[in-house]
Amino acid sequence: MNFFKKIFSSNKETTDQNKSSQEQPGIKEIFTDAYFAKRYNEINIDNEKNIVEGCFKMIESYYLDNKIERIVENPINHPANLDQIVVNGMGFHMYCKAFDQEDSQIIFMLAYAFAEFLIKKSNFKFYKDSEPEFPMRSMTLKLDINGAVLSLYPFEYALKVLNNESRFESLYDKIKTQTLNMPNMKDDFMNNLKENKE
Repeated sequence: MNFFKKIFSSNKETTDQNKSSQEQPGIKEIFTDAYFAKRYNEINIDNEKNIVEGCFKMIESYYLDNKIERIVENPINHPANLDQIVVNGMGFHMYCKAFDQEDSQIIFMLAYAFAEFLIKKSNFKFYKDSEPEFPMRSMTLKLDINGAVLSLYPFEYALKVLNNESRFESLYDKIKTQTLNMPNMKDDFMNNLKENKE
């Protein structure tokens, strides 16, 4: 059992369940607009500038101190770069530990950097969940495409990457594929209404 699993061992079963659900996308829940608005509070990433810049500075410092060239020059928080800092050089975890940062802070930095990338590049929205199923799901990214919503949990996923169980780039590739294959819930709903009237 590695260091993160010791800290977050209560999430192990959830992580295993999520692994299979991420590989086989499907409809998990249906929310009314009123319930969604009550449960989820949108976070404007532009209002979190100091936090995001702090994450970026730490990532940039890692590259400079380890004399590593980025895979993708810009943006610094591209998934390929985030994967690179986890595995190349001394490793981002050990580097941050040298600055007396807690494991939760290290996960937070990677999660926030990845979230900012998906918000800017893929139009995800960032939410605080008032009724999270698990502690590491208190923040979620959601992408609404014609009424079908793709949900991600950046903190939980950053933990998986730090545990070498997955990669940010592989998740990003899955997102690009899934967004092309998501059902059009609005059209499906209208078609079902028409069929029921006939």
